[in-house]
Amino acid sequence: MRNTLLYFLLFISISSCKKGGTADEPSVNISDGSWRISYFWDQQDKTSGYTSYYFMFLNGGTLMAHGSSTTLTGTWSQTGSRININFTNAPLNELNGDWLKTEFTGTSIKLKDDNPSQDDQLYFVKN
Repeated sequence: MRNTLLYFLLFISISSCKKGGTADEPSVNISDGSWRISYFWDQQDKTSGYTSYYFMFLNGGTLMAHGSSTTLTGTWSQTGSRININFTNAPLNELNGDWLKTEFTGTSIKLKDDNPSQDDQLYFVKN
């Protein structure tokens, strides 16, 4: 009986642990800290054009990008398995779109174009 109770408590504690890494992980706070682009594919690898930017997804929907000599502001929103990004200024307006989350953890965000005929991908990693 004692072992059964011990196994039951162990099972409850293990099964109640949060598992990260899914696209819909609600406990990940994208507004916590800054992010950088680790990969951007838009018909070709365009990652190198964005490595100098650090992104902050602020509460209220403001998206700030700090470059080596400039700060650009855009908007973002998140609903379910999607993140929408919108910048008006080049080159960051190439990131605009309604992206599907394929991975969403405290250190990594992987997005793909919501249009199945496109193979665009955008990855962020936590700074």
